[in-house]
Amino acid sequence: MATDALRAAAGRLRRRQGTPLLEVRSSSSQLAWEAPATTISVAGVHGGAGASTLCLLVAHALAACAQAPALTVDLAGRSRGGLSVLGGAAGQASAEATAAVAAIHGGKLERPLGINEAGVRIIGAHPDGIEDIDHSQETLIARLRDAVARESDDARVAELARAAVREQRSWHALRWDNEQSVNAITRVLDRAIDHHALVAVDLGMLDGEALARAVGARSDLHVWAVPGRASSLEIAQRRLPLVNLEPAGGEVIVVWQAEERAPSSKRLSALGDARGCRVVRMANHGGSRTDWPTRTLQCMSAITELCALTR
Repeated sequence: MATDALRAAAGRLRRRQGTPLLEVRSSSSQLAWEAPATTISVAGVHGGAGASTLCLLVAHALAACAQAPALTVDLAGRSRGGLSVLGGAAGQASAEATAAVAAIHGGKLERPLGINEAGVRIIGAHPDGIEDIDHSQETLIARLRDAVARESDDARVAELARAAVREQRSWHALRWDNEQSVNAITRVLDRAIDHHALVAVDLGMLDGEALARAVGARSDLHVWAVPGRASSLEIAQRRLPLVNLEPAGGEVIVVWQAEERAPSSKRLSALGDARGCRVVRMANHGGSRTDWPTRTLQCMSAITELCALTR
């Protein structure tokens, strides 16, 4: 079904822009992956650099071409929530909830993910989840304080104290940068490998060092997302040499064309030298003006080049 959708979109795009059908077919054959999954991690050089979009572009290509499903996971630190909203699976599942089940109850969810219309599986996160838990803790503490002030019976105080302990355990398990949560999330990633062709992890701006290190140890390719603007390239030039991340596989910088004038080859070469890795150009995907099949086809050459680096 997804392959048919990609072919239909290829026809529309070819009629409008002259995209060669041979290129689409060649890319499809190269992306016909099977389980166990290849793991790709993505991070942006600054907020809004396109890490979530890049994650979804690769996942949509694999969802259409691969022999097993493609999974994306939102682990973008405090700024989490964008992947599921952008991918069209908001509110269906969360990495925090999955971690809580594994860490607290020792169980597992039959389907700890959302699935968008293209078949991309998304473990996302509601951006207000942590704040909601924080407010519930404040309410519980207030009740406990009032019970003590009113000299309530021991049974009532004990009941509130047990509830406070349960809330505290949940709070620790659900925090994105907690060691228990990191361990639980990595177990989820490890289990996902056997059932997917791709596991693409959105690390945002690498807010959590322990989480980034754990994902990096499982990453066949780490991708840095950089918009092709002068200001973004300057930030990347300064930041990338300083980032302490050593993925198990290779690294690559993806510079997507954010403006009409593309960055020069000399500028991109200097950027690659700053991190000691390859630089891949990516076309402008069109943003919200286009649907995901069209965006994916716009960027198919760069996606195929990225995926080739994992093999």
